[in-house]
Amino acid sequence: MQYTLISDKTKIDDLLGKESRHGNFVYQYDADTITLLKRNFSLPDSLYIWVTNDDEFVGFVSCDRDWWEDGCFFLREIFVDPAFQGHGLGKSLVSRCIDHAEGKGALTLVTQTAFENIPMQKLCESLDFQRWENPQWDDGITYKLFLK
Repeated sequence: MQYTLISDKTKIDDLLGKESRHGNFVYQYDADTITLLKRNFSLPDSLYIWVTNDDEFVGFVSCDRDWWEDGCFFLREIFVDPAFQGHGLGKSLVSRCIDHAEGKGALTLVTQTAFENIPMQKLCESLDFQRWENPQWDDGITYKLFLK
């Protein structure tokens, strides 16, 4: 696997239409998500990683400081191609975000996921994220990892 820091936000366009499924849960990158990712790309301390295997796209992750609590990073996106799920790539990507947030002095790392996204819930719990009652979002589950 090759992990590459994205240095040009136009690379994010390559995510458009990429899709992942687990049971009834389907996630697909649409134009609105691409626009949001591009907007947050230029935020100070943002991290965007593209993963390939033999030049084939297999994963993506991003985190940034665009969260309403001070000292917090937001794990905005994580995507692992279905053919590469279950092999630790998601854990590796989230671990890189944890290391990045800690290195930037963050106190917490937060992420949100759909109620139906069982793989993400299991991943968060395996990395000691705690379910957190988010007063600003109730469309899914919010997880928070305390870093310090």
